Amino acid sequence: MQSARKYLFEKIIRVYPELSPKKRRVADLILKDHKKIFLMTAKEIAQECNVSEPTIIRFVNDLGFSGYMDFVQYMKGLLHIELTAVERLQKASRQIDEQNTLDKYCQNAIKNIENLRNAISASDLKKIAKTLFRAKNVYVVGYRASAILAYYFGYLLKKIRNDVYLDTSLSWEIKDLIVRNGKSVVMFVVAFPRYPSKTIELIQLAKKYKVKIVGLSDTPKSPIVTLADQYIIIDLESISFIDPFAHVIAYLSALIHEITFLDESKAVRYLAKFDEGVKVGNEFYTDEGMDEHAPEQDHMSYLSAFYPMDTKSS
Repeated sequence: MQSARKYLFEKIIRVYPELSPKKRRVADLILKDHKKIFLMTAKEIAQECNVSEPTIIRFVNDLGFSGYMDFVQYMKGLLHIELTAVERLQKASRQIDEQNTLDKYCQNAIKNIENLRNAISASDLKKIAKTLFRAKNVYVVGYRASAILAYYFGYLLKKIRNDVYLDTSLSWEIKDLIVRNGKSVVMFVVAFPRYPSKTIELIQLAKKYKVKIVGLSDTPKSPIVTLADQYIIIDLESISFIDPFAHVIAYLSALIHEITFLDESKAVRYLAKFDEGVKVGNEFYTDEGMDEHAPEQDHMSYLSAFYPMDTKSS
């Protein structure tokens, strides 16, 4: 698979001889420091190259992009892979006023949720739900930052069905299960930038053994998407080195809901077993446990100590 950066550079080199001197300034900036572009607006690029903003637009058109936003999306997919945490922090410092940090993050979360609502249809959600519902075995995997999302989804999925295996540490066991169960498995893979190389290696192993891959990632150019049999694309519009996951959690919650109501009675049975298990294991706090070591009390006698009761018949 050709790298996105190499593909972009080859495009620029191919058209370079036909570019005007002003357009060549833009090309030179990208070839010299393509990461810098991601940290700049179109206006800033124009100022840096001493050209007009329309020149920027014409340049990206020469590269085959439909417009500047198309170019930005391409660069975004490329640089999500390449930007280090430090570089993302530098980008964030340019965007966030220290006096409005919480407001900025809330606005960013709302924007991502609105984008999600517009990008994924009800039918798209149902298709993924049916695939996971019908699978004999479901393996949920996600590593590094994506492990949080995989754990959340796997935990909920285990509540409503059997034969769910969750892996967030790339254990030897997940590889063994893939080899053993192969075709009977649907593997739900969560991977957002920067994509862990071990995730790609695991998918490649799984495909060798005919495992069906359902991928959740951020762009059509994600290596997870290109390898998946089915996929969900959820864009991460970030304002910091911290990945925004509120909208991804919303999607995963909706997906669990859809799976649940494909067979509500079955889900109810599994949830009842879950409740029974946590009760036996005393997993959750209840106020009944506060006085579990206290002697039994006659509650009516207890009340009568404070509220004298009329024993006469009315």
